[in-house]
Amino acid sequence: PNEQGRPRSVDPRRIQAQTSCFNLDTIATRKSAEYSAVLGLVDICQRYKPIIDEYVPEASFATDDYARAAALKTALHFSDTDMAVGRTKVFLSFAAWRRLDDPIRSMERMDMDSQHANYKGSKDQFRQHGGDLSPVVDGMDLSAASYGDQSEANLMLNAQPPGRQPSGADSASQHARALKGRMFGATGDVRSYYSDDDAYQDTGVRDGASDIMSDRGGFNPKYAADQSQHSTTRPESIKKGSGAAAQGEIDDEPETPATTRRKIWLAFVWACTWLVPSAFLGWCGRIKRRDQRIAWREKVALCMIIFWSCVFVIFWIVGLGLILCPKQHVYSTAELQSHNTDKDALIAIRGEVFDVKDFSHMQVSFDYLSKHNYLGRDLSTMFPYQLSFVCPFENLDPRLSFQYKPDLYSPTFYHDHRWWRHPSAEGYNYYQFRLMRIMRENHSKGHIAVDPKELKKEGSGNAKNSIGNNLRRCIIHGQIYDLSDYIASDGPNFVVVPDGQSNSSSFNRKFLDTNVVTMFDQYPGNDISEMWDNYFANDLESKALHTQCLRGAFYVGKVDMRKSARCYAANYLLLAGSIALVLIIFVKFIAALQFGTRRDPEPGTNFVICNVPCYTEGEESLKHTIDSLAKLNYDDKRKLIFIVCDGMIMGSGNDKPTPRIVLDILGVSSDQEPEALSYIALGEGSKEHNMGKVYSGLYEFKGHVVPYLVVIKCGTPQERTRPGNRGKRDTQILMMRFLNKVFFDLPMAPLELEICHQIKNVIGVDPALYEFVLMIDADTVVFPDSLARLVGSMNHDTKIIGICGETTLANSKGSWITMMQVYEYFISHHLTKAFESLFGSVTCLPGCFSMYRLRSPDGVQGAQKPLLISNPVIDDYSINNVDTLHEKNLLHLGEDRYLTTLILKHHPYYKNKFNHSAKCMTNAPDQLSVLLSQRRRWINSTVHNLFELILLPRLCGFCCFSMRFVVFIDLITTVIMPATLVYLAYLVYQLTNPDSTTSYISL
Repeated sequence: PNEQGRPRSVDPRRIQAQTSCFNLDTIATRKSAEYSAVLGLVDICQRYKPIIDEYVPEASFATDDYARAAALKTALHFSDTDMAVGRTKVFLSFAAWRRLDDPIRSMERMDMDSQHANYKGSKDQFRQHGGDLSPVVDGMDLSAASYGDQSEANLMLNAQPPGRQPSGADSASQHARALKGRMFGATGDVRSYYSDDDAYQDTGVRDGASDIMSDRGGFNPKYAADQSQHSTTRPESIKKGSGAAAQGEIDDEPETPATTRRKIWLAFVWACTWLVPSAFLGWCGRIKRRDQRIAWREKVALCMIIFWSCVFVIFWIVGLGLILCPKQHVYSTAELQSHNTDKDALIAIRGEVFDVKDFSHMQVSFDYLSKHNYLGRDLSTMFPYQLSFVCPFENLDPRLSFQYKPDLYSPTFYHDHRWWRHPSAEGYNYYQFRLMRIMRENHSKGHIAVDPKELKKEGSGNAKNSIGNNLRRCIIHGQIYDLSDYIASDGPNFVVVPDGQSNSSSFNRKFLDTNVVTMFDQYPGNDISEMWDNYFANDLESKALHTQCLRGAFYVGKVDMRKSARCYAANYLLLAGSIALVLIIFVKFIAALQFGTRRDPEPGTNFVICNVPCYTEGEESLKHTIDSLAKLNYDDKRKLIFIVCDGMIMGSGNDKPTPRIVLDILGVSSDQEPEALSYIALGEGSKEHNMGKVYSGLYEFKGHVVPYLVVIKCGTPQERTRPGNRGKRDTQILMMRFLNKVFFDLPMAPLELEICHQIKNVIGVDPALYEFVLMIDADTVVFPDSLARLVGSMNHDTKIIGICGETTLANSKGSWITMMQVYEYFISHHLTKAFESLFGSVTCLPGCFSMYRLRSPDGVQGAQKPLLISNPVIDDYSINNVDTLHEKNLLHLGEDRYLTTLILKHHPYYKNKFNHSAKCMTNAPDQLSVLLSQRRRWINSTVHNLFELILLPRLCGFCCFSMRFVVFIDLITTVIMPATLVYLAYLVYQLTNPDSTTSYISL
């Protein structure tokens, strides 16, 4: 720095000018004092009033809060670096704040211990008063004001509920001793009674006040300094731990009131499962706890819904058609002619159809039938019948027949055993007694079918194949009989006698009732069943005789109902549903088509957090993920790699814990060991308190120097199994809560303060500058241009709140399990998400690769507002008391999908989009058991999230042209998936079976 630009030469005047320009002297003066706590004058005087009264008694008479705070500073000998008193606020260093706050918390602990014995009765009173906390503990102020409720006095969320002030000489002396010992520490450990280290430790015991705090949704650190010291004041159930639960039922009612929707659902659940009493579940099923029994009943109710939905679908597809149009084993003449192959060989004999594929009788085999071209034909004329046998009317001449005498030694001749072949008797009924008995027993397939419309045309002489020829065919109870030859010849038209005998026909040939003949003659092609029944109503014997005769000599076939209105109605109902589904898929396909060229994204200037949750991943996977983030084509200074290690867990196949693997990759020395700090975690009971360590620095990779921040959730010292592990949702909430407090400038937990300090003072970026967060999994490799493309889409449309890219498989050729997932991943992105993106309502932003907008952009619709980090989203996503089956499926099995649902719920006027140009690679399960486990979780989460989405009133579109309708269809298709698979298997069988008569409309 000199005017001549000489090396190793310094110009003092330029140095002094630069120092003055940047006010470095002022900054250095300010940085000489580090203040960790900022409290208002009113807050500090209220919270630390016992300390002021004890050590500055004269200040208690002062009405000016400034004077009282200044007197406290003087009395405790605080320097300006320890405590600075301003006009409206007081600034404290960490040591000074600790010195002031520890005694206050000691007194609070004493108050809580004195209330232990009355807690159980107080809890019953709490339930009896419908959730009103006022009568729980007499004289104990549990209002929001007494708890601090977001006030500055609740500094870093470590100030516990003050409770009531102590009364009596004993309490006063205890408070005084605690104050003196904690403020000056004359003897012993100055933190021996209650310190910040043990303030957040889990002792495994719940006391009364902490239970109440947990019920209110507040922080429950479980204060207990010495369990043996206070065991005499605890209820018996607490001293025994969970013994009561182990020995009997736990039937405590939930303390949070159920919603109307929840009550309706539980009523439905009990209606489905009331046959199974709770006592039986406790005795036989070993389900002692009430919430477990409710969960069991809910699962049974859901299974019943799925089962009956599948039954309804099967009934709609199959059953309804069978009811409206019963299945007929019939063949039209044209259909019969198509069954003429060696594998599908049918013949017809007087209206009946037979399968001759395996036929063999009297030296006549199937090969003989096939060679002589008999397959697919009506062979009625080859089998003459004795008329006097099939129509046993009195005095019917045995010579009468409807078929002429066959040629000598023809095939018909060998089957002809009428009277003329056996004149010594009345004739041998070979057709009835021999042939038809064998064929019906072994080879029957159905009947010939005639369309009733074609039947009427034949009766009027307008049939295509018989123009001008009026056929006297009528329908009686679904069966068709043909009296055309009988009416035309006034009886049988042939008299068949042996050679050399007279065939005189001077006798009367008519044997049928004249009224029956009239019916056929006057109503050809019509259904005469009613007339038939009315005529023979008083003569059942004659009716039976005529029915036998018609069936044996004049039977043609059955009425073909397959083209009737009833059958068409069943088919059209099925077709309508199929068209609707195909139309939806077609519209999805058309809408998902992406046209245009792939353009390079413009460089973005937005600050982005790349959030990576880690659990049990291996070193290779973690390094690929971190390296892919480091080499993204984005300004290194404007992206932050935010890694959260979820517990001190050692994954399978690793030789060291996951946090140590991450730190080694980033080049953090093992000697660097920061202090573990507390924060509010997602967990029940003692798990609500967790601790973590923060590391930060710069990661260098192939010319890129990227800032990183690592948060390691290490757990409390009391945790022995899976210390610090709270799940992926807790990892996301940790970041979201921190950014929410940055946005609203709210008090932070110690861990959040350290994160803020590391980002702001070490990395050098104000946390409030970050606009987007890219959420990826620890086994995801992001393509270099993906971040820039996602940011470009966000900047192009400021109404986009969430966006995802395409996820491809890195191990697509690893095994057949991964190969069959390639198509599914492609369809789910380029069909489903691309279609939903048109509505701006992508219903599932995958947790492995998605970006969210943290807050609204500058200058858009006035003041900024939080989006992902808004209070409603965080409150619904950070539910701690997950006690219903629905909530467990939403929050434990598919938290990423539920986060998308919450975005659509609380920000309906913003969009969720899909960018097909942004890509990443991830590893899919390569074992069937792992895949089934993953899909079981995904399906459960999908169903429950779709239930939530259906209830959202402001999804894009209207009526059947809306995302709500599409979501409803998705839910229905998911629920009936078992029925769909069963029906597809049945349909494939039917279509591949040559004997099937399934209509192709079913496809």
